[in-house]
Amino acid sequence: MKSQLVITLLIAGLNIPVYLELYKHALKSRAIWIKAAITFIFWGAAIATQTMAAFVGIVYLYLTYYRHIRNDVNNDEVDKWHINGSNSLRVVFITVLARTGIAIVNFVYIIILVKFVKYNIQLQDIIVTYSEAQFAAKLILALEIVLVAPIVEEYVFRYFLYDKIFSSRMPLLIAALFSAALFTIVHFNISGIPTFFGLGLLGAYLYQKKGYWAAVIAHAASNLISLLFI
Repeated sequence: MKSQLVITLLIAGLNIPVYLELYKHALKSRAIWIKAAITFIFWGAAIATQTMAAFVGIVYLYLTYYRHIRNDVNNDEVDKWHINGSNSLRVVFITVLARTGIAIVNFVYIIILVKFVKYNIQLQDIIVTYSEAQFAAKLILALEIVLVAPIVEEYVFRYFLYDKIFSSRMPLLIAALFSAALFTIVHFNISGIPTFFGLGLLGAYLYQKKGYWAAVIAHAASNLISLLFI
């Protein structure tokens, strides 16, 4: 029952923000039968796959809406929906450095958990599944981990929560802390708390300084590093 509740909350959390934006920018002016059909298809796919409906929705929104606007968030000069090649390389370099520091902190944290708290370390379900999967399944999971998850999670936690919900109501640092905390919670992994929280803060920083795709690239690079270690 608990695991089913967690899955339900996860599906809702990852898909509601995307559906709201789809409704606002693509469905609101449509005929009622189109709204009903798209809504049925979207939530059917969300329940069946957890992330693919959100992923397709974000790609559609980007191609039809976001890439055509200059998004000046909080009156700064950062174009949140475009990134060039040189910035992408800088983001990867920053991510590698940050990931190294975060890994050291997480290693010390795990030692404390094991030696003093006597906590039984458990890997994330996705890591266990990936490790045990056959080659074809590994490729599919790799695409999910390196492409789909970063695009969906950065949209939800950075664009929607950090930018649209939190940053307009509180100082940016507090908004970043809140979004990073929620990002950490939904990964349901006690032994990885420093890693997820650190990556959440990094994502908020890069989103604010370089835009949505910078946060996505950092998230993807971090996940790829994890896969290489696996």
